[in-house]
Amino acid sequence: MGELIRRNPKRTQERLLRLRRIVGPEKNPKRRFASDFDNEDYLKWTVKGAGRLGELVDWCDDNCNGIYVIGKSDKIYFEDENDAAMFALVWK
Repeated sequence: MGELIRRNPKRTQERLLRLRRIVGPEKNPKRRFASDFDNEDYLKWTVKGAGRLGELVDWCDDNCNGIYVIGKSDKIYFEDENDAAMFALVWK
């Protein structure tokens, strides 16, 4: 049996960056993951509750001007306050 792969977040992040450089970005994606950040600065961004995840991601991709992060406990963090306000109007 194979050995379990040890997880090293920093090494994983470095590998992802190398792969992204090789492939080259097709477009600048707005969605980020919590693991993309070295610290938790995104927690200071505007937070709104989340509903159906797939629809929310599609809506944010189509309508947000800034970066957004879908964090733990179905919370969404918006870099742009206007994106957060628009999200609240549409989804609440």
